[in-house]
Amino acid sequence: MSSNERSEEEQRGFYTAVVDRALEAQAQAGATTRLIELAGIRIRLVFAGQRLLDEFMGALAHLELVDWVGATDATFHLWDTESTGVAMLPPPLPSESFTDRGDLWGFSSFRYRSAFHWSEYSVCVFDSETQIGAYWVNRTSNLPYWARSSPMRTLFHWLMERHGRQLLHAAAIGTDAGGVLIVGKGGVGKSTTSLSSLVRGLRFAGDDYVVVGFDPEPTVWSLYCTAKVTPQQLAAFPDLEPLADPIGPGDEKAVIRLYPDHAERFARSLPLRWLVTPRFGEGPETRFEPISQVALHQAAAFTTLLQLPHAGATTHAFVARLIDALPGAQMTLGSDVSAVPGAIVRLIEEGADVEQARHAARPLVTVIVPVFNGAHFLESAIASIVAQRYPALEIIIVDDGSTDEIEAAVAASPVDVRFFRQMNAGPAAARNRGLRDASGDLIAFLDVDDLWPEGTIEALFEIMEATPEADVVIGRAQMARIIDDCEDSFYDESGGAYPYYIGSALYRRRVFDRIGLFDDGLRFAEDTDWFQRLKERGGDLRRIERTTLVVRRHGGNMTEGKTRVELGMIQALKRALDRRRAQAES
Repeated sequence: MSSNERSEEEQRGFYTAVVDRALEAQAQAGATTRLIELAGIRIRLVFAGQRLLDEFMGALAHLELVDWVGATDATFHLWDTESTGVAMLPPPLPSESFTDRGDLWGFSSFRYRSAFHWSEYSVCVFDSETQIGAYWVNRTSNLPYWARSSPMRTLFHWLMERHGRQLLHAAAIGTDAGGVLIVGKGGVGKSTTSLSSLVRGLRFAGDDYVVVGFDPEPTVWSLYCTAKVTPQQLAAFPDLEPLADPIGPGDEKAVIRLYPDHAERFARSLPLRWLVTPRFGEGPETRFEPISQVALHQAAAFTTLLQLPHAGATTHAFVARLIDALPGAQMTLGSDVSAVPGAIVRLIEEGADVEQARHAARPLVTVIVPVFNGAHFLESAIASIVAQRYPALEIIIVDDGSTDEIEAAVAASPVDVRFFRQMNAGPAAARNRGLRDASGDLIAFLDVDDLWPEGTIEALFEIMEATPEADVVIGRAQMARIIDDCEDSFYDESGGAYPYYIGSALYRRRVFDRIGLFDDGLRFAEDTDWFQRLKERGGDLRRIERTTLVVRRHGGNMTEGKTRVELGMIQALKRALDRRRAQAES
């Protein structure tokens, strides 16, 4: 199976063609320009017609430059088909190359960025060298609330990264003495904290997405002058209700337009003093408590990596640097919401007695867990991953058409995971699905019914770090039999069906670009086939004499009772012979 990677020239061609369509739309509907300044970077927004300008500029009004005549740093061209009549190009890749967060699998140029967002049916492209980008959406009438409240965040993400800054899914509030960055996934209290602080007179930089950088100290810049809240949250802020857009059909949240009514409380930027992640507690008092760097990193990075195309190693490294530069705390929110702003002020002025456990910086490892009717194993699999104590993990669970209670098992996870579902297509297809959405430069796989011994990721990483040329570092697998859901005893399986176990190794993501993905035409022996291709193409495989995987045998294993033929060994060997024959004939 060949790689899906497209050439730099093909990616440049798609970028150029999309920008040309944007210019055509401007010629058809007329061009309207607005200038904004974000984190010291001046951006020219050129709208084709009026529709997108009306939808988007309300969220950026506080950044607008009036009567500016100097040079700009970047230009974004924006158009929609509904009002201009100019359509988007046909997709440059098959639909299976589109990931949930917007990446195009096969379009990985560092200069020419491309993304497609299913949720709003939009396309973004960007040239990081010229800093010219384009945004297209089919119909403005169907824009979801998050596109109206935080427009063009993909383009802003790419542009800020170009300048050494980072878009973060976070809120930011503070005083003249400095700011507090509030991170965490939706529903943990970011909006409650930021809006209660705003209405009680604190400085406000953002509710949902902000820009963070080092200037040279950690600094946050305001990006959007909107907030997103549920109807129940909105009812708690009656003074803000008149500023909310009507909730449309199917919308889950209301968009509050805070500018210009609260212009005097907006902070274009704030020097950061603290990094906190909230949770709802018991009792009236808001407290600040110790938190590990690992937990804080997960809170700061998880939804940013989940939502921003091409976020990965650079984003992860930025978050690690930020956590190292700022004191951090768990903010346990009390029931007395009116007292939260006072607690924030005291934190800024007096600090808090919290000490973080420090960890050495590590590259992000994405762990992909394929699942088929294995909900009852998921808790132990995740516990095995967490027990690695590796400080930078992204966990992706891919359900391969299960009929058990997998959603409930995922919801019960004690850590944040990314969860995808697909029709049953086999473990190879499930792993490939996870690979397409992986953020890490290092990849690991763990079948839901297997386990990792403690220290596995660190042991594999040490070899990977010491040998930059290594594509894969692999250990040994140990068999364990499970009887009545209890582990019986370890045993050897010499001469077993597979010479390699996918879950016993750590992989550089780049190797899948060169070798290709797992062959989803093989229900069994896909690991034998992939490692054979790695060998044929000169991949660098390193072995360590250490048990890095516990393969748990039980009555529900896909391979239970199968012969080598049924396991696909003959198919894998035949494909290897076919490749040799094709190479000899070429």
